[in-house]
Amino acid sequence: MVYQETGYVPAETKAGELDAKTAAVLKHHFDERTRQEANYFGHDAERVADSADCRVFHRTAETLSSAETVSELKEAGADAVVVYGTNLIQSPLIDAFGGRMINMHLGLSPYYRGTATNFYPLLNGEPEYVGATIHHIDPGIDSGDILHQGRPEITAEDMPHTVGCKTILVGIALMIQTLRELEAGTLTAVPQWPVEKARLYLRKDYHPEQVVKLYEMIEGGLFRDYVARREAAAARVRLVP
Repeated sequence: MVYQETGYVPAETKAGELDAKTAAVLKHHFDERTRQEANYFGHDAERVADSADCRVFHRTAETLSSAETVSELKEAGADAVVVYGTNLIQSPLIDAFGGRMINMHLGLSPYYRGTATNFYPLLNGEPEYVGATIHHIDPGIDSGDILHQGRPEITAEDMPHTVGCKTILVGIALMIQTLRELEAGTLTAVPQWPVEKARLYLRKDYHPEQVVKLYEMIEGGLFRDYVARREAAAARVRLVP
């Protein structure tokens, strides 16, 4: 197992940078993430310690894709590599496991790629684009051939991090299915298709005020209205003769 320190901490801001309301909403948002992750995943939310049963290596963004990482993974007997939440992977690591390096992207590619891609669909009023994509890794950003996709069941009572944790559970189930298919030799992939309004978000696109806006949208009925639209659409389908 390889842990990579991203150095990206969106909850942190410089003293005096935010007004009191924004600071309070931001603290609540990220405290709630910790609480919901503990609620959904318990001890599984904690990092695994290095042991004889599970070798653990630590990397920075600069050393993640290095020849040293390739060597350690090979020496540990890695046959395939499962990726979640790292910086962009490059050569030589991406070349060493061609066709057997698989990413769990929390977002629906090709519609939402990059970072926080289950946050921005909510901010854009598009909960229907919240989901998980299992895909091969290529040199692009979440652009490799798609293996599986899934979406969580969103309710009117949901909040950002309950939706996020539900999506992780969807992604885990799909990743397990993917690895079983990889082992059985039955795994199939679909190239990503062109999308007119594909969105790519990078870390520089994030601003704390976006969190405040999202909670205002939720108070205004974001999830309630989405569920109502979904149920109305399902009712129309049932009425078609």
